[in-house]
Amino acid sequence: MSRGEREGRPPANRSEAGFGVDSEVDVLAILRVLIEHEVDFVVIGGVAVARHGFVRATKDVDIVPDPARASLGKLLGALSELEAEPLALQDFRHEELALELTLDSLALGGNWDLATKYGRLDVMQYIEGALEAREDYLRLRREAVASDMEFGTVLFAGYHELLDLKQLAGRDVDLTDIRALREARGDTAS
Repeated sequence: MSRGEREGRPPANRSEAGFGVDSEVDVLAILRVLIEHEVDFVVIGGVAVARHGFVRATKDVDIVPDPARASLGKLLGALSELEAEPLALQDFRHEELALELTLDSLALGGNWDLATKYGRLDVMQYIEGALEAREDYLRLRREAVASDMEFGTVLFAGYHELLDLKQLAGRDVDLTDIRALREARGDTAS
């Protein structure tokens, strides 16, 4: 029994790809909508950590979308179906927000923390030192690991790229993820 089940939450999200996530967010539902809208993206964060062998609780799905305008248009369509709204709406009135969620605002390249009907989705378009230009996205995509789901193929950040992203973030949870991923893989690199 997972920690979530002991706490009265539904069972962890499981897939035929062989990984699960103990999560308050419906990971598979979010990924399904993105795939159905043909969004070009790579999963990073806690969900990618689970894909690489260390399952832990996560509060969101983190993705890096292709910054090409056509791809962002598909993302916007998926976000509409997901009923996505900036988390800032919880603290501010709609008219007080600096930016609305539009194709033009997505094209500015910022990061978005979004509430969706399936839980939190973080759209990451800029990470200093790792994700600063389209070439960085293309490298992340090229090194990604594909997992076939019943609704399509999902790309997850490759092992080394995920470690690099976690190292850059440097939070306690990220450093724990690095140690756990290395231990799960028998990776003795420091």
